[in-house]
Amino acid sequence: MRTLADILTELGRHPRAVPWRIRLHQRWGTASSPREFVVFAPALGRSVWPVLARAHNASILFNPAAVELVSPLPEGDLEPVLGRVRSVHKVPFFIAPAHVESRPELDVPSVDRPVLQPPGPGLAMGLDIGGTGMKVVAMREEAVVASASGTTWPPGEYGIDSLVRRCRELLREVAGSAPIGSLGIGLAAPLGVGGQVLELSTILRERVGDTAAFAGFADRVSEGLVDGPVVMFNDLSNLGRHLSAGGARRLVRVQIGTSFGGCWIDADGEVVATEMGRLVVDLSPDATPHTYLPLTGAMRTYLSNVGVGRALAACGIEAAPSQSGHALRAALEAGDPRAAEVVQRLAAVMVGVVQEFATLLVGIETVECGGSMLQGPAGALLQSLVSASAPLPFRVSPRPGEDGAIAAALAPRVGAPLRGHRRIGGGR
Repeated sequence: MRTLADILTELGRHPRAVPWRIRLHQRWGTASSPREFVVFAPALGRSVWPVLARAHNASILFNPAAVELVSPLPEGDLEPVLGRVRSVHKVPFFIAPAHVESRPELDVPSVDRPVLQPPGPGLAMGLDIGGTGMKVVAMREEAVVASASGTTWPPGEYGIDSLVRRCRELLREVAGSAPIGSLGIGLAAPLGVGGQVLELSTILRERVGDTAAFAGFADRVSEGLVDGPVVMFNDLSNLGRHLSAGGARRLVRVQIGTSFGGCWIDADGEVVATEMGRLVVDLSPDATPHTYLPLTGAMRTYLSNVGVGRALAACGIEAAPSQSGHALRAALEAGDPRAAEVVQRLAAVMVGVVQEFATLLVGIETVECGGSMLQGPAGALLQSLVSASAPLPFRVSPRPGEDGAIAAALAPRVGAPLRGHRRIGGGR
């Protein structure tokens, strides 16, 4: 693997390297103060994809209103790479000196509303729904008193009705005969104000069709079970908000699961939810193509259930994608040396991710990673390997399999208005 950071370092050392300026316009109008990054590379065709990959990554992390590239090459010489990058982003991607104009169809930042309905006297339940697995926890005060997990869809099942049934079954299993006083639902999908689902991952699209299927989803799950507030939100943005409420600052939180996602928390505690699965890191000639976007070397193809499955297969361990995390953990516990090689592959990619964070998110102090597959030896080994090479401190979450569900359970119990957080829109 050749990481983006390493390639750009090599290009920057070229004797004819010149500045390419990436300007992220955060808002419209003449008062806009762009955030600027400078990449040094020669004015040659081999520089186009690395430079545009860095511009793409910066756009993913900062959610600009528009992107402007001051390029030493004319716009025509940037094709076809420029066209592929433009097709991924809904925001305008200009080549200087193009004028930045308003686009009315752009997503606008969303702000979470405080929950006004007081929680009931029963359990605080948290439901964390991923593409392949789900987790439920029951809490009293700050303590987890019961939990359960299972597949999101059993083999052969599809549709929103199946998902509603599975959620209700797990909630009943964990709550037992105790009343449920509140329910927080974290969903692995971008959500707007009030829990509106804006976009679906590949596996959710395959299973339920489109976003309209989730209309009234939270009400259907909670009907007759919950005597109190029910809220639904993006799983990782809520986890970031939970971490921020606990004092986390200058932190990037990433998650390995059905896809690869994350958020980051700035020095003021504001949470920025991003599509980190679209970050480009691998620039080797055989970099893996994205499932449905015109990108190669993006994170969701490496640090996800499918990516772990590919790494297992390359090392001679066969496992279905939905079972790749379990297979990795079992092989490590059995002392299989091939499993350690798999984690080494994942660590090499994660180091490239942390390199991008260190370059683009100046001031970030720590990167934390979670996901059920990191419970046990996989998490300990990954933390050791990445920490040895990454430019920022790296750690695995103390409770990588439950922290999303715990954050979901506590969200309706927040007594003060929630801090607004920005939602990233910017991809198909």
